[in-house]
Amino acid sequence: MARQVQELIDKIKIEGLQAADEKAREVETQAEKKAQKIIADAQQRSRQIEEQARGEIQKREAASQMALRHAARDTLLALQKEIRHILQKIVVQRVSDTLTPANLSKIIVAISEKVLAENTADAAIEVTLAEEDLKALRESFLAHLQQEIKKSIELRPADDIGKGLTISFDQGKSCFDMTALGLAGYLSVYLNEYVAGILKETAKVEQR
Repeated sequence: MARQVQELIDKIKIEGLQAADEKAREVETQAEKKAQKIIADAQQRSRQIEEQARGEIQKREAASQMALRHAARDTLLALQKEIRHILQKIVVQRVSDTLTPANLSKIIVAISEKVLAENTADAAIEVTLAEEDLKALRESFLAHLQQEIKKSIELRPADDIGKGLTISFDQGKSCFDMTALGLAGYLSVYLNEYVAGILKETAKVEQR
């Protein structure tokens, strides 16, 4: 009887140990699966973070390049504006230096001969110019001008003309603008195109 009881006890122990081993293996398996899932989730999250970071870096680099391009463009535009301003001042000064009373007299003759050759109007020639140049022309050149052109010339002062003159053959309805500013404006168009071409070539070189 005692032997049967002992065998029963041994059997219960063996079965208990086997159950405990199976439970332990089950717990271990579940733990490994959870650990693998945690690792996989962490790796996936790491990849997502890395991709997001790479995307942010690319966006910032693109924004920085765009900002640099805008800054370079603004700098070139500012430079072009400044150069045009400087050139216009130089041209105005150079033109003003050449618009002496003697040269103004030649301009009046040249324009008048050209216009009168195509126009037989009886209106007097109206010349508007600065007070100082008006006095010089009246004192030294007016008689010669009227004799050469063979037409009445009216000289009128203008406070808004520094150097040069305007000349009208239709009582002021229209006029030839031969003022320093007007002539400088004509010349500056060609100078500005030249400057713009230089700046465009400079911009192309900087982009390479």
